[in-house]
Amino acid sequence: MIEFNASQIERVERLLGGIPGALPKAQASAINRSLTTARAEIVRAVRKEYVIKAEDVRGTIKVTNATASAPIGRIKSMGGPIPLIKFDVSKDNPVRARVKKTGAKKPIKHAFLQTMKNGYKGVFIRAGKERYPLKQLYGPSIPQMVGNENVMKSVEEKAIDTLDKRINHEINRVLEAD
Repeated sequence: MIEFNASQIERVERLLGGIPGALPKAQASAINRSLTTARAEIVRAVRKEYVIKAEDVRGTIKVTNATASAPIGRIKSMGGPIPLIKFDVSKDNPVRARVKKTGAKKPIKHAFLQTMKNGYKGVFIRAGKERYPLKQLYGPSIPQMVGNENVMKSVEEKAIDTLDKRINHEINRVLEAD
């Protein structure tokens, strides 16, 4: 969680206290810019750790911007497990897969690639001794990837840094406008 610290709030109040409505607007603008930066950093940090496309990560992120009346912003990542085929999967036998960027592809026992009649491709195993049913294999969900310690640390550092810079920018913008 990224918050304004007491010294930041004191400084903003001291500089903008005499201007009606300036403080909440400056806070909301700074928060919103740090949310945008944090969203981009989430995509970058997840892709640094995992073999996944940026669009897959970006599609799960929802940003709720701050307003002057409610200076609270949120970033939320929602989604289920990602089919294993979306990661780095070999086409040879045995099927090998790599989810994290570090390390090599690991063989998956009894797994095979299958293209369904509708054109969908996936990595499957048999659910029993019979030919059917098949069970699709999945990797982690995007929210799990975002929750990775390295990813969270990187995002938090970037968001705090942006918040510091943007609050200064917003103070200057308001003071120059008057």
